[in-house]
Amino acid sequence: MKNLRALETERKFSNWLLEIGEGNSGDNIMLPDIFYPSEQNPVKQLYGDLNLSTIMPEELKGRAIPAVTNDASININNHVLICLPGEPVAYEAADDIVSDDPNDRLTFSAEFLNSLTPTGMPPYKLNLKPGCIIMLLRNLAPTKGLCNGTRLTVTKLQRNITEAKRIGSENDEKYFIPRIPLILSESNMPFKFKRKQFPVRLTYGN
Repeated sequence: MKNLRALETERKFSNWLLEIGEGNSGDNIMLPDIFYPSEQNPVKQLYGDLNLSTIMPEELKGRAIPAVTNDASININNHVLICLPGEPVAYEAADDIVSDDPNDRLTFSAEFLNSLTPTGMPPYKLNLKPGCIIMLLRNLAPTKGLCNGTRLTVTKLQRNITEAKRIGSENDEKYFIPRIPLILSESNMPFKFKRKQFPVRLTYGN
């Protein structure tokens, strides 16, 4: 076995932490060079060593870029999608408000609703390509393994159906994912938000 803590780089890091803890670093703390990678683009950092046109989905399922906000996650996902071969297909959702008061629909415009991407919801404009990796956002068929969080590879895109197969499944069984109405059960919005869209998101940035 090799003691990784005995490496020269680790000893330097330990000494650096001790200096900070003892207050010997002053007001300006300089991070070690190891914290400044030569490649600053997170997409290239995580996926730059791969040929995304030929890589198997199983080799990608363990890679993801953490994102602080939904908007950042969507931007990362769309950036990785550009690296995949083929032309993207954009699916726009149908947004509405669940309310007994007709004035609520006048208060909140369609453009405003389209701009929202609450946690647990797919984006209004969902960009997909055959071969991309998606994650289910709802339980569709638990007995078949199609649960919230299940990762799949898109095999075919149609107008109202997305065909996909589960990553790591022993067979190549295809599943058909329809557009469905999604309603947030809990949110800090002053209304119930409903979006009809494929219940999936790209999963390169989470």
